[in-house]
Amino acid sequence: MGKTLKTCAFAAAAALMAFALVACGGQGQSQPAASQAASAASQPEVKTVTDAYGRTVQVPPEVQTAATVGSGARFVVYAGGQDKLIAVTEKETEPGMNRPYTMAFADLFESLPSTSNGNHLVETNVNEEELISLAPDVIISSRSAQECDQLQQNTGIPVVGITYQDQLFTENVYNSIQCVGEALGTEGHAQEVIAKMQEWSSDLSARTASIPEADRPTVYFGGVNYKGAKSWGGTYAHYAPAEAVGAQNVADRTGQDGSIDVDLEQIAQWNPDYMFLNAGNFDLMQQEYSDNQAFFDGLAAFRQGHLFTQPSYNFNGTNVDTGICDAYFVGATIYPEAFAGVDLPAKYAEVYETMLDGFDFYRLMQQNGMAFGPFPALA
Repeated sequence: MGKTLKTCAFAAAAALMAFALVACGGQGQSQPAASQAASAASQPEVKTVTDAYGRTVQVPPEVQTAATVGSGARFVVYAGGQDKLIAVTEKETEPGMNRPYTMAFADLFESLPSTSNGNHLVETNVNEEELISLAPDVIISSRSAQECDQLQQNTGIPVVGITYQDQLFTENVYNSIQCVGEALGTEGHAQEVIAKMQEWSSDLSARTASIPEADRPTVYFGGVNYKGAKSWGGTYAHYAPAEAVGAQNVADRTGQDGSIDVDLEQIAQWNPDYMFLNAGNFDLMQQEYSDNQAFFDGLAAFRQGHLFTQPSYNFNGTNVDTGICDAYFVGATIYPEAFAGVDLPAKYAEVYETMLDGFDFYRLMQQNGMAFGPFPALA
């Protein structure tokens, strides 16, 4: 009898254990499904980005594709998101040395369709139907806030706006790189670029801030293009590279801002100590020099041999990288002692490689005869 009771007890215990295992097994199988459901429910459907205009834009949490309007592609490269581009502007599908970012990724830009004519600030024509057909996750636009709103409304595609024209070390530039990085999921790269820019800005300021006003030579920027090629009278007030090093730009005395035209008499009145000239307009400037040689030879910059050239930093938007290099060249030229320890070629390479995701555009410049140095002889 005792043996029978023991057998029954063991059987009952085994049954209870089997039941418990089945119950636990059922719970074990349902738990991951519940966890996955909870995780999916907590996953955001959109990510909120504040663009350079302060607009709140909702984009997918993981953007895979992007198109650009105006000169937005420049900042996509600065933010390290060029691999997400599926459409740019027709100007960018033909890479050129006046837009370093297109040369850095020439094969990519040549392969992409265009959805606008690419004009940066005026008369930008956007093919909205093609944009809708391509269906990028986000559009990066350098147009006005109002135009960004309108394009977003017309296409149903989120539009992130950037603004940076004629600027180098400004909050607009930093915010534009930052918001593009946030939209494309390349925040880390964007932050590294911004940090380096802030480092260069601080370096330029530290080298020049203590120079007395009386020791700052006057500077003129000539042959600056605006709506076409310009000769000596094409200049620029509040020239960003000059402002980065506290140079006395004589054109600032006009009270104007941006590109302006002045006559030779005005240049003579200013009689600047240094001239930085656009070698791309050498033929125009040489002809005007030949017609007025005695006039030019009497200017202080000519007498002292202070004629220099540097690449233009504006072409359908501001090439921030070239502008920073120009600032270092201007500073080292007019304040040689303050920049005595700077290896300029190494600095140019560093700037371009940082801004263009590792591409050494400075070497390409050298191969194409683009220089920071003395202006070619006019005689």
